[in-house]
Amino acid sequence: MVWQVYWQVSLNGMANRKTNIAGLIAELKVQLRLANNPNMIVFTPLGGNGPVDIVTLNLTTGEYQGYDVKSKNYRKKDYLANDGYERKRIGSLIHRTTTPEQKKLKVKIIYE
Repeated sequence: MVWQVYWQVSLNGMANRKTNIAGLIAELKVQLRLANNPNMIVFTPLGGNGPVDIVTLNLTTGEYQGYDVKSKNYRKKDYLANDGYERKRIGSLIHRTTTPEQKKLKVKIIYE
């Protein structure tokens, strides 16, 4: 009985680790793409917590922009509404919304 609980916990830990790795890879790809612009300086938060994943400073305009990086996820099942109408959504991108704090800071979401 105890080993079953341990096994379930370790499986959940593996899933979290895989999604964390996917998120880190997505952030690194975006950082590299933004850093290719010679007029752009790319900053990342030290602790990794907060409303933004990346902040850029455009040296020519002096503008700051915050980004929240999301790894692309696609729907695996169709959606069945309460009225019985089935929406064919398999394979469509799952869009994430910004939080109220991100809206206030005008953070852009980048899907990688």
